[in-house]
Amino acid sequence: MNARWKTVRRLFCPILGGLLLSAAAAAWAQTPKPAPAYPARLPYSFGNFVWWSDDELRSLLKKRIPGLGDEIATTTAAEGRVRDALKALLKEKGITAEVQSQEPSYSSFGGLRDPEASPPSIEFSILDPQILLDKVVLQMVPEELVPEVQSEGPWAEGRPYSALGDWSIRSRIKRVLHARGYLDAQVQISRQPPRKDGDRYQVVLEVAVNAGPVFHISSIAADGGPLFEGRNLSQYFTVKPGDAAGPPVFGGLGAELAAFYRHSGYADVDVEVQPTLDREHALVAYRLDVIPGPVYHLRSVAIKNLDAPQENRVRELLGMKPGDVFLDEAVNGLYRKIADDPLLKGYRFSFGPKRDKTANAIDLSLDFFKNGNESKVTIK
Repeated sequence: MNARWKTVRRLFCPILGGLLLSAAAAAWAQTPKPAPAYPARLPYSFGNFVWWSDDELRSLLKKRIPGLGDEIATTTAAEGRVRDALKALLKEKGITAEVQSQEPSYSSFGGLRDPEASPPSIEFSILDPQILLDKVVLQMVPEELVPEVQSEGPWAEGRPYSALGDWSIRSRIKRVLHARGYLDAQVQISRQPPRKDGDRYQVVLEVAVNAGPVFHISSIAADGGPLFEGRNLSQYFTVKPGDAAGPPVFGGLGAELAAFYRHSGYADVDVEVQPTLDREHALVAYRLDVIPGPVYHLRSVAIKNLDAPQENRVRELLGMKPGDVFLDEAVNGLYRKIADDPLLKGYRFSFGPKRDKTANAIDLSLDFFKNGNESKVTIK
């Protein structure tokens, strides 16, 4: 058994593996991501215009606003034209309304998004009068699954309604059913005409669910990438072929593999788990793949707000110098090391690793500050 594989085997010891994962995850969670450029134009969506379907409302707006497409500029003037047209359409129904437009946050463009959720858009909604969710009427095949789905809790009944929140209902239902092996569940949501209730409106949602068959596992495979080439990882699977689908297949294997690769300098590692459905036979094949990306090396270290002796001590404690493989846990370890160091006691730091993907290099910036002083993470 070679030295590399001995290290790999130690990684999957429950205690050591957990410690390594926690350390790597803590360090990497602090890595700032570049802020995306805010789009000049975005699609637009409707939150609670419950008298029309989205397609109907979009068609009516395009007739009223010359040149309107499926996107609008992220400007006050462009959004104002749409708000005015929406208020006019409501006025024709005898409803005097206050309409707002809300642009998505910067973070919504770069983060992971629930597959059931809508993409980032400018949302138009009615602030006044209030539009409330009256109740959710659940129709399910088979009926015996109704208690399982309802056990997820209330559907925000009695609270302000937004059509953009329908994805939450759909996602919750599918999550419950997928955990029980119903991997091809179909969920359709429709609205009944709104009911006036004093100075507000109530909406009833009809949710039709066809759970479909319970899927069983036909095969499970895991490719651990170049650091685990030729190694059989099946001992870490939590289920086996022939079992009903639903429980986690790979347990913590994916996170452990990602942590190990980052420990080895693969800062861009990604772990993909891909289920392939055979709907005709109600079977599912699972595959885990590691996409390691390049090995990154530390190119430079910039240390701010310390004197020369303190800076030298930080470089010593970091244990990683330019030219070395970049190890994210080295930065995380530095937090612990400075806590009791006489020269650095009472200090904290933020850090900003700037990646050069062309050179596979990282320039590391460590910004020190005294406890109690505010500091901003360097984002580049």
